[in-house]
Parts: sequence; C-alpha cells; structure tokens
Amino acid sequence: MKYGLILAFASIVINLGFYLIEPNSFDSKFKLSNVLQFLITAVASVYILMMAGKIRRDEDLDGYVSYGKALGFSMQTSIPAALIIAFYTYIFFTYINPEFLTKMWEMQAEQMAQSGKSDEEIELAMSMSKKFSSPLIMTVFGAFGVMFQMLIFSLIASIFVKKELQTID
Repeated sequence: MKYGLILAFASIVINLGFYLIEPNSFDSKFKLSNVLQFLITAVASVYILMMAGKIRRDEDLDGYVSYGKALGFSMQTSIPAALIIAFYTYIFFTYINPEFLTKMWEMQAEQMAQSGKSDEEIELAMSMSKKFSSPLIMTVFGAFGVMFQMLIFSLIASIFVKKELQTID
C-alpha cells in the first residue's frame, strides 16, 4: 500500500509538473513534451514497482519469488495507485482544468469542419462526444487505462524482481 501511494503521488506530480510547464499540451499535435512525460512516468513507475517487489521478495519470501508472484505483487501495488490516480483525474477535469473538455470539443469540431464534414454531422458527433466525455466518465475510462498501463509496467518490473531458487539436479 505504501508503494501504491508513492506510485500515485509520483504520477500525479509528473502530470502536474508537465501541466504547469505546458498547459495546452492536450491538443492532437505530436509534442515532444508528451513523449517525455510518458517516458518519465514509465521509468518512475517501473522503478517504484521494482523497489516494492524487491522489498517484498527479500523481507517476506527469503529472497526468492517467481515471475508470476512478482507480477501479482506489482499489481497489488498498482491497484491502489490506479484508484488514486483516477480520483486525481476527476479533480483535474473538474477543478484544475475544467475548460479542458470544452477546448477538446472545439478542437474536434474544427478538425471535422476542416475535413469537410457537414454542420449536421459535426453537431451529431459533438453531442455523442459530450455524452461520453464528462469528467466522471473520463475518470472511469481513465482508471481502466491506468490499470492497463500499470499492468504493462508491472510486467516489465517483474522481470527484474523475479529470483527463483536454483535447484541442483
């Protein structure tokens, strides 16, 4: 649980740091800052998951753990982190950057208009988009996205945590 809190806190601090540096990084253009943010988050997450797994392995399991058990420990660390990050996502979209969704919808409408869509098509697409992109719905889908991301990070971290007992035949 302690490392889940550390993992969530690190992810939130990285996100807020990049938001403060570049508040409009949400647009659909490729940005180096977005790639850099992901890489820093990935490295920090894998490192924290490795440390949590190694401590669990060395203190509770006499220094040995299979890959599967290491993955399970990493996911036990990731679940509380994902829930906290999901809660932060709701706070972010509701209080920190409430205009994010409005800007996103405006950008989508502009892109659709540039691609030759009719006003009726744009209006229909925007009404559907608004139904599925409220802060609460984005938080729920974001939680699943974070869990998937944490699964990938856990798979990587578990490679470095596993240490199986060698038997001599």
